[in-house]
Amino acid sequence: MERRIGPDPTLVLICIPMPRSTEKQPNSSLATDLRGLYFALREKAWLLALVTVLGIAAAAFVVRRSQKIYAATTTIQIEEERQRVVRADPRGMDELSTEKELKTIVENLESPALMLRLARHPELAEIPAFRAQIAGIDSESRLQAIVGGKISVKIRVGTRLIDITVEDENPALAQKISQLVVSEFMRASSESGAQNSRGAHEFLRQEADRLKLTLAKSEQALQRYKEQNQAVSLEEKQNIVVERLKDLNTKVTAAKAERLRIEADRAQLDRLQGEPPERLLTLPSIAGAAVVVEVQRKIGEKEAELATLSRRYKPEYPKYLEATGSLAELKVSLGEAILKAASLLGTAFESTKANEEKLEAALRGQEGIALELSQMAIPYKSLERDVEADRTLYDALVARLKETDVAQGVSRFAVRVATPAMLPERPVKPKKSLTLIFGALGSLALAASGVLAAHTLDSSCKTVDQAERLLGLSSLAAIPRQARSVVAGSVLVKKPQSALAESFRTLRTSLGITGKDAGGHAVLFASAVPGEGKSFCAINCAVAFAQQGLRTLLIDADLRLPTVERIILQTQGAPGLSDLLLGHTHLGKAIHLTGIKNLSVMPAGKRVPNLAELFGRSELPAFLQCVAGGYDRVVIDSAPVLTVSDTLLLAPHADTACLVVRAGVTPGHAVVRAVEKLRESGAKIAGFVLNALPIRNGGYYYHYQAPGYGSDEVYGASAALADEAVVEYASK
Repeated sequence: MERRIGPDPTLVLICIPMPRSTEKQPNSSLATDLRGLYFALREKAWLLALVTVLGIAAAAFVVRRSQKIYAATTTIQIEEERQRVVRADPRGMDELSTEKELKTIVENLESPALMLRLARHPELAEIPAFRAQIAGIDSESRLQAIVGGKISVKIRVGTRLIDITVEDENPALAQKISQLVVSEFMRASSESGAQNSRGAHEFLRQEADRLKLTLAKSEQALQRYKEQNQAVSLEEKQNIVVERLKDLNTKVTAAKAERLRIEADRAQLDRLQGEPPERLLTLPSIAGAAVVVEVQRKIGEKEAELATLSRRYKPEYPKYLEATGSLAELKVSLGEAILKAASLLGTAFESTKANEEKLEAALRGQEGIALELSQMAIPYKSLERDVEADRTLYDALVARLKETDVAQGVSRFAVRVATPAMLPERPVKPKKSLTLIFGALGSLALAASGVLAAHTLDSSCKTVDQAERLLGLSSLAAIPRQARSVVAGSVLVKKPQSALAESFRTLRTSLGITGKDAGGHAVLFASAVPGEGKSFCAINCAVAFAQQGLRTLLIDADLRLPTVERIILQTQGAPGLSDLLLGHTHLGKAIHLTGIKNLSVMPAGKRVPNLAELFGRSELPAFLQCVAGGYDRVVIDSAPVLTVSDTLLLAPHADTACLVVRAGVTPGHAVVRAVEKLRESGAKIAGFVLNALPIRNGGYYYHYQAPGYGSDEVYGASAALADEAVVEYASK
């Protein structure tokens, strides 16, 4: 690429496109595939639009031809306090939950029996539209199917409401059937309830008679047991005995604690023999004796009195001396009281022990009485439970028997009509908007699937990135697709400022770099199969070299289908390559000048047999060296690689080879095979040219075109100025 920078028109920046890296970036393949699918759809947008329009038209035709269907809806509400369902089980059963009850009602509303009742309803038979629908039908299953196909029942979520919708071509018939569904359901439910109630009533009556006899036998057995064991007041006796046991148990525990306490004091007294009496006050039994406590009280009072006298009188005072004497006598009395209490400790121990034994004997006696009463109570309780159980069952059956008398003829479900069916004014089917939307979306999806399937199955190279990944070669240039009139000649001559001409200048620059690295000037253009535009690329590349000021020779080596002479020289039968190789002419006559400066052409020459042997001669390398020595660039247009073997014989003698691939046309496996054959022949492949690439403004395809680029200017500079800059750069 050449780009002018700065205000000086002679200052031009030469930008040489480097080979694109074939290293796969993370997620690049996925992103490329998605973009490829997107642009495949965009390229076929006209097809998608056409199929969508056809789909909408077909949907509109279906809507126009479809029969109009009307819908009438009756909404019923299931009351929360519904009638109790009479059950034959005398023990009762749990009521159905709300959800299960609603589902049961829905199943009954859609039952075949109810459908058959509706089909034979006299009010429907009076409607001509319904008579016409069931005319000549005697099968009950078909009648059920016809009526059932019109009715749909649905529960409103989170409510106790049920919608009964009837669809029919006749609006009056739809309304009538919707109303009759509710009335017939309630009538059938009442009949079923009455039938169940009659059967349950008879069963309950028989069970009540049987339980009545069982209850009488149980009561008689209990009475006989009471008389035989005098157990009329058995429970009262048991209560008295239990209270006595509690009282005796408490007294025995207290007596045992008292005995243990006195026994411990006796043992302590034996250890304190010979000690002063005051030491015996540490024993609870002695310290708690009444006589000891009384003496201690008197001593305390006397000591208080003495303390009062000491504050008033001196120790020699008579009252003080009298009080002192009384205190001494009391202390002597205390010692005597302690000794007396100690002597009585043994007697107290024997007394408490005898009391404990007496209470234990009484406790054992009460326990025996309690055991006897418990043994008598076992059969008594068993008989009493039988009587209570029989009485409970009998009372429950009597109550249920009364319920059946009331429930006969009452519907099993408490149903009321919340919203009656109204006469529909507008049809519900066909739904025009929805049908048209589905038709458009369906046709669009079908067309898009076809386009994507074709894109996926297409193995041709549609982008430069795809070609580089597939071939493992660098892209030399991307040639945009042009009209056939433009392609017929050299675009560098006809439209030198076009984007197509600029792409060949890019190819010229890329080949200049690769040719310099290879150390030669001969460039061979080849393709995998015919029709890929190799001759077009070779001609315009040669013109690009010539416009750069390089002496260029264009050789038409496609001897089987030559085109260079007809396009450039506009003649036929001029001596050329085949004549030169066969020795029928010399080099001067085989090379022809053209109207383009610096460009000479060697046409294919006369058609000869055995072309493969002609290219296989040993004089071919020397011939190419001789020709290359007289020109700066030699461009060779060869035959397709996979069609004939001519190119494989010629390619090893060229300095570089350039493979032309037609975008979106050439199968990928064919191009890969051509690359393999060229490499096996020893050709030095410089890269590939992706020809006829669709032009997109910043889109999926590699060739971009934008306003101001490749039209009247070449990247901001005139084409002539750019060529002069490239020549100057190449000479340096």
